[in-house]
Amino acid sequence: MERASTKTVLRHTRRLARPVRGRYAAAGAAVVISTLITLAGPALVRYAVDAGIKKHSYHALDVAALVFLGLALVKPFAVRAQVLFAASAGERFLDALRRSAFDKLKDLPLGFFEQERAGLLVSRLTSDVQSLTELVREALVEIVGSALQIVLTIAALLFLSPKLAAVALVALPILIVSSWSFHHSAGRVYHAIRDRVAETLTAVQEGLAGVRVVQAFRREKRTLDRYEPRSQAQVTAWRRASFVNIRLFAFLPLAQATALIVVLLVAAQMYRNGSVSIGTVTAFVLYLVQLFDPISRFTEWLGEFRQGLAALGKVVGLLEAPNAIVERPDAVELPLEGALDLQGVTFGYDAARPVVHDVTLSFAAGEHVALVGATGAGKSTLGKLLTRQYDPQKGTLRLGGVDLRDATLPSLHRRIVMLPQEGHLFSGTLADNVRLAHPDASDDDVRRALRTIGALDRFELLPDGLETDVQTRGLRLSAGERQLVGIARIALADPAVIVLDEATSSLDPATEAAVESALAAVAEGRAVVTIAHRLSTAERADRVVVMEHGKVVEVASHDELVEQGDRYARLWASWQAGLAAAGA
Repeated sequence: MERASTKTVLRHTRRLARPVRGRYAAAGAAVVISTLITLAGPALVRYAVDAGIKKHSYHALDVAALVFLGLALVKPFAVRAQVLFAASAGERFLDALRRSAFDKLKDLPLGFFEQERAGLLVSRLTSDVQSLTELVREALVEIVGSALQIVLTIAALLFLSPKLAAVALVALPILIVSSWSFHHSAGRVYHAIRDRVAETLTAVQEGLAGVRVVQAFRREKRTLDRYEPRSQAQVTAWRRASFVNIRLFAFLPLAQATALIVVLLVAAQMYRNGSVSIGTVTAFVLYLVQLFDPISRFTEWLGEFRQGLAALGKVVGLLEAPNAIVERPDAVELPLEGALDLQGVTFGYDAARPVVHDVTLSFAAGEHVALVGATGAGKSTLGKLLTRQYDPQKGTLRLGGVDLRDATLPSLHRRIVMLPQEGHLFSGTLADNVRLAHPDASDDDVRRALRTIGALDRFELLPDGLETDVQTRGLRLSAGERQLVGIARIALADPAVIVLDEATSSLDPATEAAVESALAAVAEGRAVVTIAHRLSTAERADRVVVMEHGKVVEVASHDELVEQGDRYARLWASWQAGLAAAGA
C-alpha cells in the first residue's frame, strides 16, 4: 500500500467530488461576490476623497456612504452562503471518501491484512481523513477567493498608478524567496507527519488489543516505552512543519512594510508634482495593504492544501491497493452442489518460492477430509486457496466442474464457507451475529439455524434470549458459545463446502462435545475439509490428507494410514505417546 501519485489523487478526487460540484460552484459564486465587495472599499474611499471631500460635495459623500452601507449589509449573507455551501460539500466529500475506503477494505483479500498493520489502516480512515477537513471545507474555496482577490487587486493597482505598482515590486524578491523555501520543504514534512501519526495509532491499537497480555505479565512500562518514541517522533514532525511555516510567515510583514515605505515615499513626490491625487494615493495604499492579506491567507491555505494532499495521497494509496481476487466480467454462478476438485495446484505468497506444490485432490459432497502435517506443511495455505482468499499460480480449483476464478464472488462466498479457529462476534444482538451469514434472514430463519445445531435452547436461556447484546468481540459469551454462533452462521448460509480451521482445538472437553455435535449437524450432505491440529480430529475423518513441505504425501483413511506404517503412522504414534505421557 503505497502513497498514490498526484495524478491518481486528482482522478479519485474528481470522481468523489462529482456529486458536490454544484455546492462548490455555489460557494465559489459567493466567494466572488464577497471578494468584489471587499475590493469596492478602496475605490469608494477614492471617490469620497476626490469627488466629495476635496470638492466639498456632500452628495458624493452620501452616495459613497450609502453604497458602502449596502455592500456591508450584503457581505455577511455572501460569507454565510460561502461557508454553508463549502462546508456541506466538504462533509459530503469526506463521507464519500470514508465509505470508498471502507468498501475497499472489505473487498481486499486476507493476504492484504496479513501484511498491513491494523493501526496503519485505522489511521487512513480516521486521522488522514480528518486532516482533510480544513482542506475540503474551507481551503479549496479560500484558495480560489484569495487568488481572485490577488489578481483583481493587482489589476486595481495597475489601473490607479502603473508607476506606484512597479515601485511596489520591491517586495517581490522577499516573497519569492520565502515562498520557494516554504514549498520546497512543505510536501516532505507533511508526508512525514502522516507517517508518524500512522505509527502512533498503530502503537495505540496494538497496546489496547493486547492489554490482557500486557497486564498479565506486568509489561505496562515496556508497552509505554514502545509508544513514547513514536509519540515523540510525531511531535518532532509537527515541530519541523512549524519551522517550515516560519520561513514564510515571518517574512510577509517585512515584505509588506518594505513595499508600503517605498510606495509612500514615491507617492509623496508624485503628489507634490501633481501627477497623482490624494484619493488615488489613499486607495492605492489601501489596496496594497489588502494585497498582503490574501497573499498571507493564500499561502496559509496552500499549506493546508499541501497537508491535505499528503493525507489524501495516503488514503488514495489504500483505494489503489490491488485486489488480488477479482470477479471476471463473464463470471457465472457456482452450482449448488458438487465435488470440489484441485488439479495440479501450486501457490506461493512469493511466486518464486511455492508453499503448495502440484496438489491434486477431490472432496466429494458428504465427505469429511482432514488435512494434517507439521507446522509449515501448507495446510492453512491450502485452506485459503479452497476459499479463494488467494488464486493459485498454477492449476485449477473447481466446484461442480466450474473454476472458482470463473465464479461470481457472491456465489463463491455462499457455496464455500470457512469457519476460523476462533469465532469472532461483533457488538450487537446474538441474532444479528448469526444473521451475518445472511442479512435478509428472518427471525424464524435464525431460530431454525440454531435449532439445527442444537443450540437454540441454550441461547434462549440468556437474559434477553436471542436479543442479548454479546458486546464487543462477543465477550459476554464463552469461547464455545462464540464458536456455536459461528457454526449457526454456516447452517444459515447453507454452503456446499465447509472449511474448518479445527474449531474445537482450544475448547474444554464438555464444550468440545457440544461444538462437535453442532458441526456434525451442519456437515451432513456437505464436503467438510478440516485443517487438523490434533490427530483425534483426523481419526474421525473419512479420509486423511498428509502434507509435507507443501506436497500431498499420503491420502487414505486413518486406519489405512496407520496400517501402512509410514509418515502418518509415525505422527499418530507420537501423538498417542504424548497423550499417554500427559495422562501419566
